[in-house]
Amino acid sequence: MEQATTAAKKRNIFDSFQDGARKGWNIFVKNVLPSIIMAYTFIYILETTGLMEVFSNIFSPVMGIFGLPPISIVCLATVFFSRAGGSALAASFVVDGSLTPMQATILLPTMFLIGGTINQWVRVISVCGTRPDRQKYIILMTWVLAFLSLWITSIIFPLFA
Repeated sequence: MEQATTAAKKRNIFDSFQDGARKGWNIFVKNVLPSIIMAYTFIYILETTGLMEVFSNIFSPVMGIFGLPPISIVCLATVFFSRAGGSALAASFVVDGSLTPMQATILLPTMFLIGGTINQWVRVISVCGTRPDRQKYIILMTWVLAFLSLWITSIIFPLFA
């Protein structure tokens, strides 16, 4: 009986690899891929309707304070829904020249702080039973810290360029 248990614990390295690859694929397909598709759909809708340019022009002064081009607000809006989608969008903006690598680096901490605010709301705040009158303050603090990090990184990161 003990030998059967020991044999069950010892697994072939290839089986372990296949299990890990299968789990990784499932995480990608169930979590990451839908977020990226949603982000690109969001961007396509903004571009097609002309709202991206309107959106960028409205927030141009705010992004200018941080030394960022107006298009960077679109990354922040996208990351509100999906951290992976917003990050992928920022990477695509670097590739097409809309953002420099330094500008994307300045945006990154802010994107991770804002990232998935909707997911935070659904998965954490509402599930934990946070009192409804306090929920808005939790989300507000996320955004305050995010823009504080944007201000700090826009000052500090260029010093190392």
